[in-house]
Amino acid sequence: MIYVLLIAVASVAMAVLYKFSPTRKGFLIICTLLIAVFSTSLFIHWQQTKREQITRAQLEDLQERQKIFGDWYAAYQKDIDSLDRNWQLYHNILDGLKTTEPQNFNAEAIYLRFKELERESVDEQLKIHQLNPPPELDKENQDLVAVVIKKTQRYVDAQTRTITLSTQAAMPPIDLEILQVRLHDIMIRESPEGLFTAQEISAIRAALGD
Repeated sequence: MIYVLLIAVASVAMAVLYKFSPTRKGFLIICTLLIAVFSTSLFIHWQQTKREQITRAQLEDLQERQKIFGDWYAAYQKDIDSLDRNWQLYHNILDGLKTTEPQNFNAEAIYLRFKELERESVDEQLKIHQLNPPPELDKENQDLVAVVIKKTQRYVDAQTRTITLSTQAAMPPIDLEILQVRLHDIMIRESPEGLFTAQEISAIRAALGD
């Protein structure tokens, strides 16, 4: 629309100049200058429009990648919440055993609690090992997500192994004091190290401008 308007204005201006120009040579000089100014204006406007289109496309692409990672991370965070819950339940059992009197110790009940927790831990372990980086992300951010996944897989493997060994140690018949010693030993040898992924997550969010 702006091009049509400019052409109309230029045509009217040239007609007026042609009518009132004292010489043909002067008219041609003015026309040449007008054409040069008009062409320059069109070129500048075209370049600006092109830059705006590229910027808009880049922004839309960035927003789309932000949403892709945001959706992935929300689902991942639910898995982390489940890992935290399982680990808290595990420590609840251990803490309860510390205050249990020998006459109140129910080996069968403790074993069943461990067994149920082991099933939940294995289920979560399988889910964690099925995680993959979102394919829509660029390679650099995919590599960072892959590091997060690998760290989480090592963590869940250690957590599940600790719970499984504790379940086996609690198999009846078992004496309370012996069980406490075994569980303490398992905790020292098998407990997972902390899951530290803040550096990778921060790098991804910085790259995505989130």
